[in-house]
Amino acid sequence: MKIKDEIMKFKEQLNKANSIALISHLDPDGDNLGSLTGLSKSLLNFGKEVYPIEFDKIPENLKFLPNLNLLSDNTDINIDMIICLDCANYERLGNIDKLFNKAKYRINIDHHQSNEYYGDINIVKKGYSSTCELVFDVIDELNLPIDEEISMSLLTGISTDTGRFLYSATTAETLAKSSKLVEYGANMMKINELIYQSKKFEAQLLENEILSKTEIYNDCVAIGFVNTSQLNKYNVEISDIDSVINTFRDTDKIKISVLIKQQSEKEYKVSFRSKGNIDVGAIAKNLGGGGHKNAAATRIFEDFETVLNKIKEEIDIYGLCN
Repeated sequence: MKIKDEIMKFKEQLNKANSIALISHLDPDGDNLGSLTGLSKSLLNFGKEVYPIEFDKIPENLKFLPNLNLLSDNTDINIDMIICLDCANYERLGNIDKLFNKAKYRINIDHHQSNEYYGDINIVKKGYSSTCELVFDVIDELNLPIDEEISMSLLTGISTDTGRFLYSATTAETLAKSSKLVEYGANMMKINELIYQSKKFEAQLLENEILSKTEIYNDCVAIGFVNTSQLNKYNVEISDIDSVINTFRDTDKIKISVLIKQQSEKEYKVSFRSKGNIDVGAIAKNLGGGGHKNAAATRIFEDFETVLNKIKEEIDIYGLCN
C-alpha cells in the first residue's frame, strides 16, 4: 500500500483517538528522540493527550532537544493509540506488551530496511534518510503546522541519521525538507555545536586511546574496542565516544569501520559505518542486528574473542573490501 494511503488511514484513526502513547527503540539516538519529541509536540498542538515514553538515559549531547520534559517511563496509562517510531521490530521497543495490547490503534512509523510491519498501520519507507524525514511527511499530509520546537527536533534527527548529510540516503528531497525546517525556525548552528562540537575533554582522551589500539583488518577495515574499565577510568558514557567510529571511517583506505563496545562481561554492542555503496547493514543483519547501508549495529552475547571472530568472518563472507 502507498505511504499516502497509510497516512490517510492513520488520520482516520487519529480523529477517533484522544490519548496517545508514543515510543521509540531502546538506546535513544537523534532520530529516535527527534521523531518522538517532534511528533509528540505536533499531536499536542493538535489537541491530543500525549504520553511519549522513554526507558533509557538521554545522551548528554541530545539534552538540548525541546519537550524532553514530556518523556516518562510510565506505561501504566490508559490510551487509545500507540505510535511506534524508528523501530524495525517490536522487541526493540522494550517491555510494552501490556500497553501495546491495550491500544485500539497501533501505528508503526519507520525507515529501516529490516522493518517487520508489526503495526495495524505501517507508515514505513525503507531506505528513507530518517524517521524524522518521514514524520515531516506525515505532519505535512495531516496539514498540521510545524513550529520552531518541532522543526528543531526533526532537523536533529535528519542530521544525525544522515551523518551530517554524508550518507547515500541523503536525497534532494531530504535537503529540501531540511531547508524548510530551517525556515520554520530550526537552528542548524545550535544543532551542529551541541551535537558535534561539544565533546568532553575526557571523552577525547578516551577516543585517542581507542584509536591508538585500533586494528586494521584486510587493509581496509578499522576495528576499535572500548571496555567498561576504560569508561570508568575516564568517567564517560558510551554515548560520549560514539563519534570515534566516524574517525575510523574517514581515514584514507578505510572502507568499513567497526566499534565494539562492552556492555557487560559477555555482552557487546557493535556499531558499523561504511563509505559509498558498501552495505554494512547486511553484516549487522547476519549478526542479529540491522540498520542501513552506511550505518548499522547489533548486539552479540559472547566473549570478546568470539565477537571479534564473528565480525571478521562476516566481513570475509561478504567480501566487502574486494
